[in-house]
Amino acid sequence: MSPSASKPSPLLAAALARLSDAGQRRTGPRCAILKIITAEHGPFGVDELHRRLHGEMDLVTVYRCLAALEQLDMVRRCDFGDGIARYEYVVPGHHHHHVICRLCRRVETLDVCVAERLERAAASMGYAEITHSMEVFGICANCQKRRQKGRGMERHPPPL
Repeated sequence: MSPSASKPSPLLAAALARLSDAGQRRTGPRCAILKIITAEHGPFGVDELHRRLHGEMDLVTVYRCLAALEQLDMVRRCDFGDGIARYEYVVPGHHHHHVICRLCRRVETLDVCVAERLERAAASMGYAEITHSMEVFGICANCQKRRQKGRGMERHPPPL
């Protein structure tokens, strides 16, 4: 970030420090992506990030920056089963999962993790460097309501 830029948020400042601590340069593209993904939870698809950057960089640069940040464990790739890679900032010491609506694709954070017990079991079997990835899918309350209204209309179609 340039000296003339406004003071970064605490989360962005920590992200920039992590970048420097890892011996990586604070390039304009990396800083711009980190600014977006630390300001909002996301996770963000590559195309969405590219749109939010308003032409600051090309799509290939977005992919390269995200790949570099993923290598540094600064971003996490989220797979919601729809073929779109999404990325979110990894806050050190914070771990969460997502619940995704199968109809509208709404994403909400689940701040509980039941997989830690599974990780301990894997460690007791001699495994090391254990990680896990888990997403929960369902139908959100809004879609359930819309679906219920739609069913009611199916049973009683409007007159022709």
